[in-house]
Amino acid sequence: MNPDSEDTGEYRVIRRTPKGSSGWSTPKRLAAAGLAGLLCIGVVLGAGAAWGLWSFSKIQRVDLNLAEVTSPTEPMNVLIVGSDSRADIEEGDPGAGGMLGKDAPTGQRADSLLIARINPGSDRIDLLSVPRDLWVPISGKDSKQRINSAYAQSAQAVVDTVQDSLGVPINHFVEVDFSGFQSLVEAIGGVPMYFDHPVRDGNSGLEIGVKGCHVLDGQNGLAFARSRHLEWNNGVKWVSDPTGDLGRMTRQQLLTRAALAKAQTLGLNNVGTVKSLVDAGLGSVKLDDSLGTGDLVGLGKRFSSFDPERLQTHSLPVVPFRTDGGAAVVLIDDAAAQPVLDLFRGTAVPAAVTTTTAPPPSADEVTVTVVNASGREGQARRVSFVLVTGGFIEGAVEPSDKTVPHTVIAYPKGQQRMAELVAPWLSAAPELKEDKKLASGSVRVTLGTDFLRVSEPEKTAAPPAVASAAPAAAGTPAPAATPTTTEPGWKPGVPPEGTSCP
Repeated sequence: MNPDSEDTGEYRVIRRTPKGSSGWSTPKRLAAAGLAGLLCIGVVLGAGAAWGLWSFSKIQRVDLNLAEVTSPTEPMNVLIVGSDSRADIEEGDPGAGGMLGKDAPTGQRADSLLIARINPGSDRIDLLSVPRDLWVPISGKDSKQRINSAYAQSAQAVVDTVQDSLGVPINHFVEVDFSGFQSLVEAIGGVPMYFDHPVRDGNSGLEIGVKGCHVLDGQNGLAFARSRHLEWNNGVKWVSDPTGDLGRMTRQQLLTRAALAKAQTLGLNNVGTVKSLVDAGLGSVKLDDSLGTGDLVGLGKRFSSFDPERLQTHSLPVVPFRTDGGAAVVLIDDAAAQPVLDLFRGTAVPAAVTTTTAPPPSADEVTVTVVNASGREGQARRVSFVLVTGGFIEGAVEPSDKTVPHTVIAYPKGQQRMAELVAPWLSAAPELKEDKKLASGSVRVTLGTDFLRVSEPEKTAAPPAVASAAPAAAGTPAPAATPTTTEPGWKPGVPPEGTSCP
């Protein structure tokens, strides 16, 4: 065994070769490091960094002891850290009010932690968000703390803590602060996203006043990515997203994909484009010192055709926990987290890459108005009560001066799945009908004389996470199970049919 390696029983960490030597051939290091850099462009608040033709005389470097892959074809893990340092933020800067003030923290912590697993052989990217409130032993200390506090100790401490607590080897390191993130978003001309509701967050400074397409500039992009106290307006009232940091991670991953798509339109194989992105990040970005200029020059050519929809995003399953001191934190759900951690450890064969499709709506995204045209008094109020109890958002309850024979659920253009989510609660089976005048995210239930009852649909047993297959050959890891957890939190919607956000 290599004297610089250590066997943990789950994976083997090979420490990187000394400066000046290389464990990889140059072309393969170009590929892997290039993909890492491209990913960094799109990952936000604590997940963003410039990429490209780095100048050793300007870029900040961090001397770290990192794991090293032992073969040119092996995947690599890049730890992407967003520092919450306010050192470069001044009172007159746009959005400074959301980051400065008497309650603003001093020093620096990891505001966001992500692990990008990059496979140089298949042009595959897997992205894992790590909750900053994850309660773990901190490397070099005799105590447990939130994982984001490790960065206040040192960059090496956060690398070691991630490796020790998750069992995931870290091969490279990227860090960006708030100022650098804003500059990078501005450098790509902002990030276009579609918002199907107005949203706001008084803590981060986010303010999207009307639904529709919005191009998030540096200030709003940072506010969106930092939002942990998000509220959205359903047309009747402001609704709070209770998921905090977990919901924020979901939105960061979506913003990552949107930023990658926008960066591609700039011409990623154009040296001038690359230079503008590099200039935006200088002074606010840090890389580990094993990433050389030669590793990054070929970024644009190799990844200019990478499809952002192929970015595979993962959430770390966690459970809430209250410390002895009363702090609300989270712990890893060991059983549920095993499949995704095995993927990043390299002990499981990854499932096939799937392009991202619009996620199915959930009850807490649908506002339901109920109109009583059944001819029986009190039916609309009863239906509304049951649906709200089941998680739907309460809309208006309206009488009708006429009766109709059939129950109808009207839905906005392009949002039939919202009606399909409500329909199983009602018997007899309602008719689904598009109504272009309805606001996005809302449905209208008109109860007819055929209405019988409202009740929660029967739940069917979930299929196994992995379909049965022939036994794997000896020594071959089993395919990674599909995580059963869903992405939490409010997220921007999908543009209606015929609408695109440039």
